Amino acid sequence: MQQLFEFMFGASGRINRAKYWKSLLILCVAGLLVGVILLTAAGLAGSLFIVAIVIFFLPWLMWGFSIHTERLHDRDKSAWWLVVFLVVPGVLGQLANLSLSAGIAGVASHYALATIALALTIWGFAEIGCMRGTPTSNRYGPNPLPR
Repeated sequence: MQQLFEFMFGASGRINRAKYWKSLLILCVAGLLVGVILLTAAGLAGSLFIVAIVIFFLPWLMWGFSIHTERLHDRDKSAWWLVVFLVVPGVLGQLANLSLSAGIAGVASHYALATIALALTIWGFAEIGCMRGTPTSNRYGPNPLPR
């Protein structure tokens, strides 16, 4: 049980690309299950929805944070890079949507902000999901690949 808890919520150490993609697939399937639970709870009662968020959604979110953090550690980067790869594109996307109502200048800024957000998202995908980890030990631990 402790090994499962460490796998899901332990944000220390490193994981290789294969383990990352396997974990991400499991996370997506679990996310579908969490979505069904939350929609069911929302349909039954508002207070049950809040309880379901605390019991199901927050641990699922922490699990996703943990997986991405360990993968960034394999690339010898800190978890703060998640701000660049996830938060900044989200904020830029919202700003792009808000700028659409400001005429022709708003449309131009919409496309500029959306392009920057897309570029950051692609960079994050390549960095976390596609690029090799450091081949030797780094400040986050030994290489997770066996020799």
